[in-house]
Amino acid sequence: MAEKYLMRLGDALREVEVEEGPNGLRVRVNDRWHNISLKQIGHTGLFSLIVDNCSHEFFAEERSGGFDIVIGSREYSVLQETREKRTPALPARALATEPPEAAEWLVLSPMMGIVREICVSRGDTVKVGDILMIIEAMKMNNDLKARRSGRVQGVYVSPGQRVEQGRALLRLAQD
Repeated sequence: MAEKYLMRLGDALREVEVEEGPNGLRVRVNDRWHNISLKQIGHTGLFSLIVDNCSHEFFAEERSGGFDIVIGSREYSVLQETREKRTPALPARALATEPPEAAEWLVLSPMMGIVREICVSRGDTVKVGDILMIIEAMKMNNDLKARRSGRVQGVYVSPGQRVEQGRALLRLAQD
């Protein structure tokens, strides 16, 4: 039997079903089934997802009642539905690098490179100027510093991982 989820994309609320099919996992969205392959990368929340032979990378973090998923620079709330009751929909948040008055924001990679060191972890408080991580590009180590004070809500990469420019690295929230 398929597990049902509710997913809010912008203002639209979608029901999504996931089940083990004859050829592996499959997902139903808008009454159409898609074959998928899902693989966790290391012991992080980073996943490789292949949907109908198209490759994607995303970060997923479990929370009460569902998951928070980050794809590129956007965050989505996925709520698990049970037969007994339906979890109320939460507003989805599209996060940018530094929105002027946002309570949360994503730190995006300013360059393509390799994550050499992560200097913070979930729950840490950072101040303006603190080094968040070090990214190596063109044989040079580049310190990525906090431009705002806040608390680390999630880290979406791991040391040794190659990142593209614009890739979500971590999420911060105001204290």
